[in-house]
Amino acid sequence: MNNAKISIIVPIYKVPEQYLRKCIESVMSQTLTDIEILLVDDGSPDKCGNICDEYAKKDSRIKVIHKKNGGLSSARNAGFLEATGKWIMFVDGDDWIEPDMCETMYKLGEEKKVQLVMCGIVKEYSHSTYKYKFYLQENKIYSGDECKWLQAQLLNYNGNIATAYSKLISRKLLVDNNILHDENLRQGAEGLEFNLRLFDKLESAVFIDKPFYHYIYNDKSISASHNEENHEYVVKCFEKIKYFIENSKNKKMLLSWFNNRLLYVIITTAISGYFNPTNTESYADKKRKYAAYLEKPIIKEALKTKNLAGLSMQRKIVLWMIKYRMFWMLNLMGIVRKWQKEHK
Repeated sequence: MNNAKISIIVPIYKVPEQYLRKCIESVMSQTLTDIEILLVDDGSPDKCGNICDEYAKKDSRIKVIHKKNGGLSSARNAGFLEATGKWIMFVDGDDWIEPDMCETMYKLGEEKKVQLVMCGIVKEYSHSTYKYKFYLQENKIYSGDECKWLQAQLLNYNGNIATAYSKLISRKLLVDNNILHDENLRQGAEGLEFNLRLFDKLESAVFIDKPFYHYIYNDKSISASHNEENHEYVVKCFEKIKYFIENSKNKKMLLSWFNNRLLYVIITTAISGYFNPTNTESYADKKRKYAAYLEKPIIKEALKTKNLAGLSMQRKIVLWMIKYRMFWMLNLMGIVRKWQKEHK
């Protein structure tokens, strides 16, 4: 479709069928009908590609891109490069969106004449939901130096705006500044790194506190389980982010939050990664590998920071365990945390 108001890009790889169908159908059911839907099959070895083709036969607005597996960043880029809409929206293949998301955000973006529209998010667990909290003012137009403050909020873990999804982005802003996802980072903190470059060029934005985006917690996803390769991708992301910050005009504001943000990664890598009960390695191997992880220069530096703003008491306790190498306690906390998530 040419001249669509919004291009919705959905990267897909090994998404369980019930989640994928709900995602695609939620996009197809948008009250704003002048959209194009780009389903990117990132070389998924299951039925995902066939399911995409099935929906494309039902709706002419859908275009399916089948490609060799290249990771989340590569899939998002493949969709973006084919997009023709005035606005760009990313929706992950296992999530879903409210029917009026596109219409409401499009109208707001056009009315306020901004480059970016952000919205609320609901995180869905098996037995409960959690509405994200934000530090942003609803319907306020952020412009000029306020966009630099927004950029710093990307590094605030509790700011909840460092994702590629839950946003409506001006395609012109992305094209004019050649802002693509870094495919070398593949997956990890790729959304944060992408957003830092996006917000560096951003001149105007608005936030609407309506939870249009439904993020589905999947305990089998890469981010919620132990994957040593992915731990390395995350570290590479943060190394690139630090280099970006060191050369940024907004360095002072960004640097104050960088190590704080990395603390969350270090804690998650312990509890949901190495010491996650789903990691079948021996306790000795878990301990040895995580100890090696803690010796990485960027990790050692982050552990020295005194900025613990926003960390919950539970996270502060885990951080204390990490600093004093109380690995047996981390192993126990991994079991406790998994139980907590399964019973949410």
